[in-house]
Amino acid sequence: MAAEHLPSRLECGRAFLASVTMLNSGARSWTSADALAAGGGADAFTETVRVSIPEGIVVEPGQTHTFRLTLTAPEIPLPSARTAWRMAGADGEAFGETASQAVEVPCPPRIDDAELVEADLPVSLACGQGYAARITMRNAGTTRWTSREGYALGTGEDREPFGVAARLLLPGNSAVTPAAEHTFAVRLTAPTAAGDYRLEWRMTRTGAGPFGPAVAQTVRVACSP
Repeated sequence: MAAEHLPSRLECGRAFLASVTMLNSGARSWTSADALAAGGGADAFTETVRVSIPEGIVVEPGQTHTFRLTLTAPEIPLPSARTAWRMAGADGEAFGETASQAVEVPCPPRIDDAELVEADLPVSLACGQGYAARITMRNAGTTRWTSREGYALGTGEDREPFGVAARLLLPGNSAVTPAAEHTFAVRLTAPTAAGDYRLEWRMTRTGAGPFGPAVAQTVRVACSP
């Protein structure tokens, strides 16, 4: 082993870009059939069990290769977990030194909170007029916002006249970490009846309810004679 970059502490749910550089100290070349493999066939911080050498790359004896992988802490506290990696051939047999690191996984209190960064909402619209609204929220809590965990920007009772969904969802593969921001985009269509209508949004989590400040705007809708 030549070098390793592994975490010693990783809070619940946090990700870490790790790297392990292995030195080929043997007599044969390493190819894409060889890989960095999780010790014992599993690792508490990733579902990945093998990180293969890319196709076309040959690591000759005396050369090194750096493997990169993302480690993510589980959502439960672990006072003393361990991540361990070792080279393995095509037959799965491990060889060489082990890159190993004890990892403390603390879980701070789960706090859902949000701050409004900016909102582009209409003050007035003509009947039936469309408007591309944008709302940017900052994660002011300690939790990660993901669609899988049920986080969304929820709308108020008067959403129906504007044809807005009850929940503006996060993209399926995105995560809004603490202090990060996300912009929700929504297409509004003014109702066909004149009047004053109220738009309102607030961050929400399924099973826990809304949190953070409400983003509200009264919209005057006027129809041509």
